[in-house]
Amino acid sequence: MRAALGLAALAVGLVSGAAGTLVHQRWWGLALALAAALAALAWLPPGGPRLAFAVGWCVPVLRGALERPGGGFLIGADAAGWSFLAGSAVLLVAALVTGLATARAGRRTSGGTVPGRADDPGVRGLPS
Repeated sequence: MRAALGLAALAVGLVSGAAGTLVHQRWWGLALALAAALAALAWLPPGGPRLAFAVGWCVPVLRGALERPGGGFLIGADAAGWSFLAGSAVLLVAALVTGLATARAGRRTSGGTVPGRADDPGVRGLPS
């Protein structure tokens, strides 16, 4: 189930990143694309699905920043283009940070005890 969610998040990231790349030159397109991406990132559960969405988003954005065979760019070196690239970088960093924070919070100690509780061998003899 979690793998299916990750694949779906990747597909939605690819499509929405491509759509954002195409409409980012208009002020409303830039605002809508970045706001929708951040909302989707916040809506997805932390970990793999968020990272899959962010990677899916960044692939068409980075491809749009590369030179096309005809010699042009989909993302120009203007204020809208740099803002779109910066927003995409923030999206990817936010997905990485929440993924790392969740991975650390999900770790358990060996033996299934919670640190600081009375059944933890490290605090025997202390009043609970």
